[in-house]
Amino acid sequence: MHFEDKFEINASLDKVWSFITDPREFVKVIPDLQRQEIIDERRFSIEFKMGLGMIKGTVKMNMEFKELRPKAYIKLVGKGSGLQSTADLSIMLNLSTSDGKTLVNWSADLNVAGTVMSVGSRFIEPTTKSKVIEIVQGIKREVEKAG
Repeated sequence: MHFEDKFEINASLDKVWSFITDPREFVKVIPDLQRQEIIDERRFSIEFKMGLGMIKGTVKMNMEFKELRPKAYIKLVGKGSGLQSTADLSIMLNLSTSDGKTLVNWSADLNVAGTVMSVGSRFIEPTTKSKVIEIVQGIKREVEKAG
């Protein structure tokens, strides 16, 4: 599945970059987060609750910043499992500035295999979109409140 969109944050590019590339900060905006482990400045593990219709449980993902072009581009890659399924996730963020605000153009690719695809496939896209919206709103909220 492929998703893409854009959003604007009322904060400087420096503040947005610092937040998005710091695993300790970034995990704050992951919906239904149960546990996190910061491994180093590029890698972290997360565990979060997920529900797809009647399928509910916990998903564990190992995340890593694979590509960083300072204050311009981020590629975050995740591999995980849960709900008797596996998932590969790639998130690409392109950042730019306009009138003192930061513009974020993003895209994400999600590949899921296992029980979720056979039983809950019709729930994957709307649930994923909902989670992405929560993350985007969380990034905006956290960065803007930090001033």
